[in-house]
Amino acid sequence: MNMTEMGEVVAFLLRYRAAESHPAGGRKRRGLRAGQLSERDVCALLNGAEEHERTALAALLEGFGLRLTELGAGDYPGIQPGARVYLLLPDPEAELPPLFSLDPSFAALRLRQESKGELAQWFLQLWMLTMTLLYTRCNRAPSDVSRYQEATFCAEELVELVREQLEYLRGLGERAPRSSRVLLEERGEDLARRVRGFIELLARAGHLEHPRENESAQEVWQQTLLGAVEVASISIHHLRHLIEATAAAEEEHPLGAWLGAGSGASAESPASDTEAVDQPLDQENPR
Repeated sequence: MNMTEMGEVVAFLLRYRAAESHPAGGRKRRGLRAGQLSERDVCALLNGAEEHERTALAALLEGFGLRLTELGAGDYPGIQPGARVYLLLPDPEAELPPLFSLDPSFAALRLRQESKGELAQWFLQLWMLTMTLLYTRCNRAPSDVSRYQEATFCAEELVELVREQLEYLRGLGERAPRSSRVLLEERGEDLARRVRGFIELLARAGHLEHPRENESAQEVWQQTLLGAVEVASISIHHLRHLIEATAAAEEEHPLGAWLGAGSGASAESPASDTEAVDQPLDQENPR
């Protein structure tokens, strides 16, 4: 793999975040595009890379605060025998860039002229409730990566969960956290539109996809292997810039609930079942 090919491999990974030599579920491999290698060629280059080439690639990605994780059929369900899966992940030991840059996140959720603090509050609420569907409902800890194929939900379920959360906040009255009261101004179809924008944002980030086989008439979403590995690897660390944007007191912020045992993300959560993700969520010292 020469330097030109290495640059093309990095360009592919930055665009798609994942490459599979034999995609599961009947997905077709991503073909050749203008100025970009095909998925088949990317996997072939990575599979055939020599040790010094892998070292150079790792050094290049390290400069972006990223690392490349390689998985095989014995690591997680859904990986075909003999296949290799390459995932581009933020490096939790590096000076991390945000998982989502702020502007695209805000643009996906903005319906009117909301402030950045208000939009950050919406993002965090939607993210936490999505984690409820993907983890708490399944009695699953973030380190339970192997169960990612079980983590499915309908868009309507997330809308209903958000509606229940808003009703709960209304019931608190003046006892509701100040940072959350802005959510109560939602009206009409705004809720469904925000949920749709949030789900599409996660899908573009490679965290959600439609299941290969879906017999339901509803719109079903499933967590991807990339999404599960990334949550287990860095958990809430990449949300700190959004938490700060809410300008709320730390003890008032609802992220505290997800950091507790209610989500399965307790300090006693088991370690991951693969060396690719070897650190559970650190509750006492989140970065």
